[in-house]
Amino acid sequence: MKELTRETGSSLLLITHDLGVVARYADRVAVMYGGRIVETAPARELYARPRHPYTRGLLDSVARLDSDRRRRLVPIEGQPPDLAHLPAGCAFAPRCSRVFDRCRVERPKLEVIGELHAKACFADDVTVTEVGAGPASARGADGEQTSCSPTPESDQP
Repeated sequence: MKELTRETGSSLLLITHDLGVVARYADRVAVMYGGRIVETAPARELYARPRHPYTRGLLDSVARLDSDRRRRLVPIEGQPPDLAHLPAGCAFAPRCSRVFDRCRVERPKLEVIGELHAKACFADDVTVTEVGAGPASARGADGEQTSCSPTPESDQP
Protein backbone atom coordinates (compact mmCIF):
# COMPACT_ATOMS: atom_id res chain seq x y z
CA MET A 1 0.00 0.00 0.00
CA LYS A 2 2.77 2.43 0.90
CA GLU A 3 4.60 1.77 -2.37
CA LEU A 4 1.39 2.27 -4.35
CA THR A 5 0.75 5.65 -2.73
CA ARG A 6 4.31 6.75 -3.54
CA GLU A 7 4.06 5.57 -7.14
CA THR A 8 0.73 7.26 -7.75
CA GLY A 9 1.35 10.36 -5.63
CA SER A 10 -1.86 9.66 -3.74
CA SER A 11 -2.80 9.51 -0.09
CA LEU A 12 -4.10 6.65 1.98
CA LEU A 13 -6.52 7.09 4.86
CA LEU A 14 -6.56 4.23 7.35
CA ILE A 15 -9.16 4.00 10.09
CA THR A 16 -8.14 1.27 12.51
CA HIS A 17 -7.57 0.24 16.11
CA ASP A 18 -4.47 -1.72 15.06
CA LEU A 19 -1.49 0.37 16.12
CA GLY A 20 0.85 -2.03 14.33
CA VAL A 21 -0.79 -1.17 11.02
CA VAL A 22 -0.63 2.51 11.92
CA ALA A 23 3.09 2.28 12.74
CA ARG A 24 3.83 0.55 9.46
CA TYR A 25 1.81 2.69 7.05
CA ALA A 26 1.04 6.08 8.57
CA ASP A 27 3.10 9.22 8.14
CA ARG A 28 0.69 11.17 10.35
CA VAL A 29 -1.69 9.91 13.05
CA ALA A 30 -4.87 11.30 14.57
CA VAL A 31 -6.00 9.52 17.74
CA MET A 32 -9.72 9.77 18.43
CA TYR A 33 -11.72 9.19 21.59
CA GLY A 34 -15.42 9.77 22.04
CA GLY A 35 -15.76 10.89 18.43
CA ARG A 36 -13.15 13.66 18.73
CA ILE A 37 -9.47 13.95 17.88
CA VAL A 38 -7.54 14.00 21.17
CA GLU A 39 -4.04 13.97 19.68
CA THR A 40 -2.45 14.33 16.28
CA ALA A 41 1.18 14.24 15.22
CA PRO A 42 3.61 12.75 12.74
CA ALA A 43 3.69 8.98 13.42
CA ARG A 44 7.29 8.87 14.70
CA GLU A 45 6.63 11.79 17.06
CA LEU A 46 3.40 10.29 18.37
CA TYR A 47 4.97 6.90 19.09
CA ALA A 48 8.07 8.44 20.68
CA ARG A 49 6.33 11.20 22.66
CA PRO A 50 2.60 10.62 23.20
CA ARG A 51 1.07 13.68 24.89
CA HIS A 52 -2.46 12.49 25.71
CA PRO A 53 -3.23 9.90 28.41
CA TYR A 54 -5.46 7.93 26.02
CA THR A 55 -2.68 7.69 23.42
CA ARG A 56 -0.29 6.46 26.11
CA GLY A 57 -2.92 3.96 27.24
CA LEU A 58 -3.29 2.63 23.71
CA LEU A 59 0.47 2.21 23.37
CA ASP A 60 0.77 0.52 26.78
CA SER A 61 -1.94 -2.00 25.89
CA VAL A 62 -0.17 -3.33 22.78
CA ALA A 63 2.46 -6.07 22.79
CA ARG A 64 5.78 -5.00 21.27
CA LEU A 65 8.47 -7.21 19.81
CA ASP A 66 11.21 -4.87 21.05
CA SER A 67 10.12 -4.88 24.71
CA ASP A 68 10.99 -7.16 27.60
CA ARG A 69 8.94 -10.35 27.35
CA ARG A 70 8.11 -10.06 31.05
CA ARG A 71 6.53 -6.62 30.54
CA ARG A 72 2.84 -6.80 31.32
CA LEU A 73 0.34 -5.10 29.07
CA VAL A 74 -1.58 -2.35 30.84
CA PRO A 75 -5.28 -2.19 30.01
CA ILE A 76 -7.20 1.07 30.00
CA GLU A 77 -9.60 0.73 32.93
CA GLY A 78 -13.31 1.39 32.49
CA GLN A 79 -15.57 1.42 29.47
CA PRO A 80 -15.70 3.70 26.42
CA PRO A 81 -18.44 6.34 26.59
CA ASP A 82 -21.84 6.04 24.98
CA LEU A 83 -21.46 8.38 21.98
CA ALA A 84 -25.16 9.28 22.19
CA HIS A 85 -24.68 10.42 25.82
CA LEU A 86 -21.18 11.79 26.19
CA PRO A 87 -20.28 13.06 29.66
CA ALA A 88 -19.79 16.77 30.27
CA GLY A 89 -16.18 17.85 29.83
CA CYS A 90 -13.54 15.48 28.51
CA ALA A 91 -14.99 12.16 27.32
CA PHE A 92 -11.86 10.35 28.58
CA ALA A 93 -12.09 11.84 32.11
CA PRO A 94 -13.90 8.84 33.70
CA ARG A 95 -11.02 6.55 32.60
CA CYS A 96 -8.08 8.95 32.96
CA SER A 97 -5.45 8.55 35.68
CA ARG A 98 -4.52 12.23 35.32
CA VAL A 99 -8.00 13.70 35.63
CA PHE A 100 -8.66 17.09 37.26
CA ASP A 101 -11.97 18.63 38.36
CA ARG A 102 -11.76 20.88 35.32
CA CYS A 103 -11.72 17.83 33.02
CA ARG A 104 -15.16 16.76 34.26
CA VAL A 105 -16.85 20.04 33.37
CA GLU A 106 -14.91 21.56 30.48
CA ARG A 107 -14.04 19.94 27.16
CA PRO A 108 -10.39 20.58 26.25
CA LYS A 109 -9.73 22.12 22.85
CA LEU A 110 -7.21 20.63 20.43
CA GLU A 111 -4.17 22.87 20.90
CA VAL A 112 -0.82 22.99 19.16
CA ILE A 113 1.95 21.88 21.53
CA GLY A 114 4.85 21.52 19.12
CA GLU A 115 5.68 21.50 15.47
CA LEU A 116 2.84 19.53 13.84
CA HIS A 117 1.77 18.04 17.22
CA ALA A 118 -1.53 18.86 18.95
CA LYS A 119 -3.47 17.48 21.91
CA ALA A 120 -6.81 18.03 23.63
CA CYS A 121 -5.88 17.69 27.31
CA PHE A 122 -5.55 20.00 30.31
CA ALA A 123 -2.47 18.19 31.65
CA ASP A 124 0.78 20.15 31.48
CA ASP A 125 2.71 19.74 28.27
CA VAL A 126 4.77 16.77 29.39
CA THR A 127 5.17 13.44 27.73
CA VAL A 128 2.74 10.99 29.29
CA THR A 129 4.57 7.80 30.20
CA GLU A 130 4.20 4.50 31.90
CA VAL A 131 6.11 3.82 35.12
CA GLY A 132 9.66 2.83 34.20
CA ALA A 133 9.14 3.79 30.56
CA GLY A 134 11.59 3.48 27.76
CA PRO A 135 11.95 6.12 25.02
CA ALA A 136 9.27 8.55 26.19
CA SER A 137 9.75 10.33 29.49
CA ALA A 138 7.82 12.62 31.80
CA ARG A 139 10.46 15.30 31.90
CA GLY A 140 10.18 18.95 31.09
CA ALA A 141 12.41 20.87 28.69
CA ASP A 142 14.93 21.41 31.51
CA GLY A 143 15.20 17.65 32.11
CA GLU A 144 13.53 17.83 35.53
CA GLN A 145 10.89 15.25 36.46
CA THR A 146 7.47 16.86 36.18
CA SER A 147 3.95 16.06 37.27
CA CYS A 148 0.73 16.78 35.46
CA SER A 149 -1.38 19.65 36.75
CA PRO A 150 -4.02 21.87 35.20
CA THR A 151 -2.88 24.47 32.71
CA PRO A 152 -3.75 28.15 33.19
CA GLU A 153 -7.27 29.20 32.25
CA SER A 154 -6.05 30.39 28.86
CA ASP A 155 -5.98 27.22 26.79
CA GLN A 156 -6.45 28.91 23.46
CA PRO A 157 -3.82 27.79 20.89
